[in-house]
Amino acid sequence: MAIYQLLNDEVSKRKAISLQKQYQKQLEKIQRKTEYLIDDQSIKLIMGLDISYFGEKQKKGIGCGVLWNYLKNKQIDHYIKISEIKFPYIPGLLGFRESPLLAQLIMDSGFEPDLILCDGHGMIHPRKFGEAIQLGFALDIPSIGIAKSPFVGFSKWKSLERKKGNRTEVWENKPNNSNDRDNRTLGYAICLADKRKPVFVSSGYKTDLGLALKIAVNTTRYHRQPEPLYLADQISRSERRRLTS
Repeated sequence: MAIYQLLNDEVSKRKAISLQKQYQKQLEKIQRKTEYLIDDQSIKLIMGLDISYFGEKQKKGIGCGVLWNYLKNKQIDHYIKISEIKFPYIPGLLGFRESPLLAQLIMDSGFEPDLILCDGHGMIHPRKFGEAIQLGFALDIPSIGIAKSPFVGFSKWKSLERKKGNRTEVWENKPNNSNDRDNRTLGYAICLADKRKPVFVSSGYKTDLGLALKIAVNTTRYHRQPEPLYLADQISRSERRRLTS
């Protein structure tokens, strides 16, 4: 059953932050259960999700979900959903802007993927409740955050050699030799393909960082992003051009 409070795009900024804090506390309790994390052997269908915006003040969104066969590493199908975007862009609250459209897209597709890839952050978030966690928690579908831009935390990602597999931690606090043992790794900046900029990978709902990195690497071919996310971006952009030409 979906948690509709996390899919409500008509809340205030203050209420949205309050909901993130509320459900993050719930998530901490759930995470203590041994059966919380999914087994990577159970992953067969992945859906990569992205949105392109258009219209006056970018208030319409074209969501695309690319259904991906993880075992064969190829696309099965894709799904489009167009909707009004009601919640403004506010850093840290992207989940309230995009999750309502993406959730409806998933439900309308007729498939429940084993895992969703979000073009946004998971744990790399000021309240550790980024879009990937919010959408996954709302639908009870495991998720991973793979963002193109840094957000919170500290990382030496700018010095990464652009070679596939090169990575560096995104720390919660600025590294200090005296207290590094207490410093938490929120995610990784990682180059998923040669000569490509890094992306920022973090765990989402029911996933850990090791699985997030494994899935990101295994589903990437030649582009900066994993193929399901890259295709979702390209297809949504193509649909936007068709509608606005």
